[in-house]
Amino acid sequence: MRETKKVKDLRVGNTVDTTFLTMEKELKEFTSKEGYYLQVKLGDSTGSIWGKCWEKAEEAASLFEPGDIVRIKGVVDSFRGRLQLIFELDGIERSTEKNDIAEYLPRTSKNIDFLFAEIVKTAERMENEYLKRVVFSFLNDPDFINSFKKAPAAKIHHHNYIGGLIEHTQSVVAICETISGLYPELDRDLLLAGAILHDIGKTAAYEYSFRIDVTEEGGLIDHIVLGYRMVEDKIKGIKGFPEELSLRLLHLILSHHNYGEWGSPVKPLFAEAEALCYADLLDSQLKEFMQIQKHEEAKGKEGVWSDFSRRLDRFFYLGRPGGK
Repeated sequence: MRETKKVKDLRVGNTVDTTFLTMEKELKEFTSKEGYYLQVKLGDSTGSIWGKCWEKAEEAASLFEPGDIVRIKGVVDSFRGRLQLIFELDGIERSTEKNDIAEYLPRTSKNIDFLFAEIVKTAERMENEYLKRVVFSFLNDPDFINSFKKAPAAKIHHHNYIGGLIEHTQSVVAICETISGLYPELDRDLLLAGAILHDIGKTAAYEYSFRIDVTEEGGLIDHIVLGYRMVEDKIKGIKGFPEELSLRLLHLILSHHNYGEWGSPVKPLFAEAEALCYADLLDSQLKEFMQIQKHEEAKGKEGVWSDFSRRLDRFFYLGRPGGK
């Protein structure tokens, strides 16, 4: 019987006979003997797993390319705490069925149209007509909307899946709504405009045809500068846009990562910029924690502590089995 398990459901010892999207493929040299083995990153809508073929690797590699849907028959085991799928030459073949690659890409579990509608509602309540116009110059653009709804927020870290950007953006907007209620002396419209626009450069910084990767622009220029350029271009097209307001909005975008090594050329230099910076950090770090915990739980790890996370430079407390 065919075992069509999703990546999130795989456990050590499972036998697998299902289709995956090929995200990466590489022939690697053995360290202890001559020859090569095949390493391939396989994915579906729930996640990804590394596959290994130890024998006849070059022949197996010739059967498919990254971006192909392949049918894999193999067994799941674990190496250094990470699951991997072991298969042989006769356990892999390029699928001849008509498949929609989009169905194999990881994506948000939230309703994307609802998230977009919530962002639009927030923008409609803005009172500053200049900020409202620059925000809707994006939210009324069909090409931008299409990219905004699909784009991930990262390649590796938080919200690294289709729809991740709009999910993250709506969360940051909601956090900033709360902050503006607690601190009414803040310029609410400026803060919310910054929240909506702070990461729009990511629509140009990532590509996601069959895997999430960084574009040339994203790697060489970075999403913060790309977003700055996009907003600046829109502002230039709005007659009479106040210079002071333009500087403040652009500063929000440039400073929202706070640190130069994270892409920001300047630190937050007024209250609304500081608020946006921490709203962005709160949502991104919380999501990072949750994704790592979910990944650890999916491995069926025993004990109360996770493996060491190089990403966040710490172990994570998973809790006692049964919550006791």
